[in-house]
Amino acid sequence: MTLKISGIILAAGLSTRMGEPKQLLPFGDSTILETGLDNLLGSGLDEVLVVIGHEAEKIRARIQHKPVKIVFNPDYQVGMLTSAQCGVRAISASADAFALTLVDLPMITSDLVDLVIDAYTQTEHGIAVPSYNYRRGHPVIFDRRYVADILALDGENGGVRSLYRKYADDIHYVTVDTDRILRDIDDRGDYEEALAEMKK
Repeated sequence: MTLKISGIILAAGLSTRMGEPKQLLPFGDSTILETGLDNLLGSGLDEVLVVIGHEAEKIRARIQHKPVKIVFNPDYQVGMLTSAQCGVRAISASADAFALTLVDLPMITSDLVDLVIDAYTQTEHGIAVPSYNYRRGHPVIFDRRYVADILALDGENGGVRSLYRKYADDIHYVTVDTDRILRDIDDRGDYEEALAEMKK
């Protein structure tokens, strides 16, 4: 049986350290967000959802032509957990699992996403986490049964990452040979570095 896996990209944040919405910053031939979406759309995911919040109308206008489900998080200022919760609530009823990733990781290519998908479909574990030099990256795939756990979280208990401790025995680590699964763009320095790498 082929598993159906939804992809969720969290793109609702305030980009405080960047000083402007990083979702819309130029990257390659488009923007950081569009690059991330295209990487997910080019992978074996069955649907792609994008959670928006800050500058929602600008972002919606930029991506509305793409075959993605746009989910608005009215509580985006509270933190990333609320966006993850919005995303998992909106996945297709037929999804067996969902992959969570962040908007500021545009260097995670479709083949890296597929690597995690393939590993997840072949393991008995309910969580698949890509790992580079023993550091966890994205996207992380969760069995659908973890929706209830994520919806039950609040800001006091450490967010989605707290599940890594609680369900450590149910994690399959997928070793990859690139740090692209870790390379988030938080500030101007990260952005300039990523742009330079893209041009190589």
